[in-house]
Amino acid sequence: MSFLKAFLFSLLALMVASLLFVIIVYASFGRFDDIIGLFTYPEGLIFHLFCTMGRPIWVSVDKIASGIVYNNLNGLLFSLKFLVASLIAAIVAGRVGEKRLHSFFGVFLTSIVSMIVSIILMSYSGGYQYIITNTSIGYGALFIVVGGSLLNGLIYGLIAFFTTKRT
Repeated sequence: MSFLKAFLFSLLALMVASLLFVIIVYASFGRFDDIIGLFTYPEGLIFHLFCTMGRPIWVSVDKIASGIVYNNLNGLLFSLKFLVASLIAAIVAGRVGEKRLHSFFGVFLTSIVSMIVSIILMSYSGGYQYIITNTSIGYGALFIVVGGSLLNGLIYGLIAFFTTKRT
């Protein structure tokens, strides 16, 4: 039961943190039409809710560095969303999980769910493939998402593992 609780809270924290981060970024740049558009286009909403851990961590770090170098604050903040929301989900799962392994596997399963949704969106549109993987290499992007999601699950799972208050 603790594993299920860690997984559900991790998934919920990931979705809420991602959505709030996107709304805050859009509102801070005065893009209120994009906030409304977020709720009218279901694939965009699904991307922002679920694909946060499906994007490989090295793509997020690359986009953050690119945002700093090219002085692109909007891109920088959106790329930070992928790291911050995943970190929040890992910490929440670590604090909710009753055992360390339950917290670890709860976050890892959240990463797997995010990977599956990312693969579905990538097959839906090439634009999402480029956003998620930062490349447009066709079926090779599948390997980038699978490897990146498993690495994200490992990294954030270890964060959840070490933030669990029990053994």
